[in-house]
This record gives sequence, structure tokens and C-alpha cells, in this order.
Amino acid sequence: MDPLNGFALLLVDDHPLFRDGLAAALRHQAPGLRVQAVGSPAEAIDLLAGHGEGESEGFDLVLLDYRLPGMDGLRCAALLMAQHPGMGVGLMSGVDDPTLARRTQDAGLVAYLPKTLEVPALLAQLRQLAEGEPSFAVAAQPPDAEQPTGPYGLTARQIDVLHMLASGGSNKEIARAMGISPGTVKNHLNAIFTKMGAANRVQAVMMAQAVVREAT
Repeated sequence: MDPLNGFALLLVDDHPLFRDGLAAALRHQAPGLRVQAVGSPAEAIDLLAGHGEGESEGFDLVLLDYRLPGMDGLRCAALLMAQHPGMGVGLMSGVDDPTLARRTQDAGLVAYLPKTLEVPALLAQLRQLAEGEPSFAVAAQPPDAEQPTGPYGLTARQIDVLHMLASGGSNKEIARAMGISPGTVKNHLNAIFTKMGAANRVQAVMMAQAVVREAT
């Protein structure tokens, strides 16, 4: 059974194209997920107040954009958590701030989800939350954004992908384990294959297994 069946999510984002597009995509790919979307903290506060006290306010998770009209997402989250202590609150952001995930976690929220996550990766994080586990996903970096640290000039993140590839992980399994999209995994693999001189995935797996054996 999908843990998102019956899970109620409130999206709070002032960008209508992103907000409505994301809500529609989530409903399409997870039909059992209950999604509602509003455009401001004031709308969210009014909506939650209308559900009545002591009933988890009708939502399992409120997912706030960081940049909201009138107050930022962390301030809004603090207000909502004080008013509705039994409800999960998370932050979703496209801001390039490496401290934001840690600040979100330190503030007592249950999730930090970058807006760069594609819908399948986002749903994987939501399922984790629906099962009671917090989720602090890391924004995907371009394949060559890090400094080379390993064999073939691979970055630390590419080495992580390589280890999962060597163990037989599919793109979807690697994406789920790393909290990134399958498309980002494909980009990493293309960069890895180029650096290693591998002609295809089978050859890359064999080379990856050799690298892992040498490293152990």
C-alpha cells in the first residue's frame, strides 16, 4: 500500500505557475495523495484555523516556500508549529543557501526539500515523511561541480554513484538512495563514463567493481 494514500499535504507558495503545476503533477503521479495549495502565509493560517483545533488541522504536512510575501518560510513555520503542534511542517526552497537545510532542521521542521527535485524524487521524500521519517534532501549539484578526489578524476559524489552502480543499483534505486532525480543520476553516469572511458553501462559496471575492489 502506498503510504501517500490519504496523506494530506498543504503547499504554500506565492508563485502560481510553480504551485499549481506542482500540485497537479503530484495528484497525477500519486492519486491517493490529498493536495491543497495556497499562495500566502495568511491564506495558510486562515485555512488551518478553519479546520478546528485538536484534529491535526486536517493536514499531515504543510510545505512552505522559503520566500513568501510578508514573512519568510522559517518564520511562518515557527508560527504554524506554535499554533498547531501536532502537524508536520517543512520547507521547500530554490534559494542557493548551503546553510538553509541545517537551519531548517535546527528550527524543528520535519523536512527541507529543494525545488530542484523532480516530481518522482519529491514523491520519494514525501513517502519517507508519510512513514514518519524526517527528510532533509540535498540539492543536486552539476556533475562536475565538486573537486576531483578519486580514481579517473571522479568527484566524491560521483564515487558514491559509482559504488551503487558497482553493486547493481538501477538509476531509480540510486536516485532514491541519494535523494536526487533519475535525470540527475543519468547526468552523473554520463560524466563518469566519459572520465572512465567506458563505452557503455556494462563496461562501466565492470570497471566500477574493479575500482571498488581496489579501494577495499
